Amino acid sequence: MAKQKNEISSSANTGDVKTILGITFKLFLISTITAILLSGVNALTVDRIAENARAEKAAAIAEIFSGNIESELFESPIGGIAELYVVKESGNAVGYAAQVEPLGFGGTMTVMVGVNADGTLAGVKLVSHSETPGLGSRAGDQEYLSQYIGKGAESLNGGIDIITGSTISSNAILEAVNTALTAHHTVFAANGGAK
Repeated sequence: MAKQKNEISSSANTGDVKTILGITFKLFLISTITAILLSGVNALTVDRIAENARAEKAAAIAEIFSGNIESELFESPIGGIAELYVVKESGNAVGYAAQVEPLGFGGTMTVMVGVNADGTLAGVKLVSHSETPGLGSRAGDQEYLSQYIGKGAESLNGGIDIITGSTISSNAILEAVNTALTAHHTVFAANGGAK
């Protein structure tokens, strides 16, 4: 009787191993197929995603600077600036736009800051964010961002209202603006204006 019990137990263990190996193989197969499909979709969409990102940046710059402008990527030696664009109208530099990525409450924010050739702010545009809807996201409202227009570095200190309940997001925008203004003084003013 004991011998028969051992044979049944051994048979059950062999069945368990086969079941586990079968499930493992199926999961491996599903994971492999899914990974191949995802990499294929990524390969098909990577160029379109990059083009959409470029168009979004160009639209933000066009919204900040009025007129028939063109923007050209400029190598930025300034820490904290992801990308720097010289903005020209009829071949003359009228300012620049700095893409700055400060840390907000919900994560990294992408802010486009336009600075006129004279060092005053042309405008600010919140390009992307993960801030809380109705609170932190209010820092991207055009009504709020319009308070920056025409101000320079010296008029920012104490001259910017912070949104109640959205202090971290508001301060992140202010940080982005200050970083962009630093670029004016260190890159353009030091070189006698935009190139």
